[in-house]
Amino acid sequence: MDLAPTFGSKKFQCPHCRVVAQQTWFDVRRAAESANTIISHVFYDYRGSIVDWEQKAIAQFIRQVNDANGRHMPEFVPPGFSVATCDSCDKFTLWVEGELVFPPTIPVAPPNSDMDEEIRSLYLEAASIVGDSPRGATALLRLALQLLLKQLGKSGKNINSDIKELVSDGLSPKIQQALDLLRVVGNNSVHPGQIDLKDGRDIAFKLFHVLNFIADEMISKPKELELLYSEVVPDETKQHINERDGNGS
Repeated sequence: MDLAPTFGSKKFQCPHCRVVAQQTWFDVRRAAESANTIISHVFYDYRGSIVDWEQKAIAQFIRQVNDANGRHMPEFVPPGFSVATCDSCDKFTLWVEGELVFPPTIPVAPPNSDMDEEIRSLYLEAASIVGDSPRGATALLRLALQLLLKQLGKSGKNINSDIKELVSDGLSPKIQQALDLLRVVGNNSVHPGQIDLKDGRDIAFKLFHVLNFIADEMISKPKELELLYSEVVPDETKQHINERDGNGS
């Protein structure tokens, strides 16, 4: 089931809170309907207190107002303008002629939550411009990689040297390839001409996945394993393991 924001859909994944939630829509037709409903309710109690012969006049008046609302509401609400409000976070999406115009769509997965805040911020900034400027997004991802290497304990000053150190430390070849892929393509965004990026947008989209993959393999999975080990393995067994490996006190 496609949960991406879709015009007119009653439920989709909100681009603000990322929750799949009900959406309340407002457009020129619904604006007229809402105004007519309010008017009907205003006159409901009043009509119950007057004599029958006046009912026709009031009913005619309400019909005229309803008709006027339908004819004149486009003067206040443009016909192609629609707003959907998320029932989860109360934030809205703005649509024009059936196309989502706000917030800018971010067609990539969220950044790995274990990356430092500054790296996640760069990731989201890159995602916000990738549609209009793939080269700019790629340059930002290269900077995010530089900071990620610093988070991993390296200098963060020279990406190539940091990767070389990680390889010397026994880095997995697949992670090395991911690092170099992001490094080389990122360098090309700053110094064009080294690589022929005929379809830069598609490549840029894939680099978001690459950065998340690196963070997942280098930070998240070891973190999860360490947590599981500390929770499951008894302290006495841990001590025996340390003695077996020559780490005992």
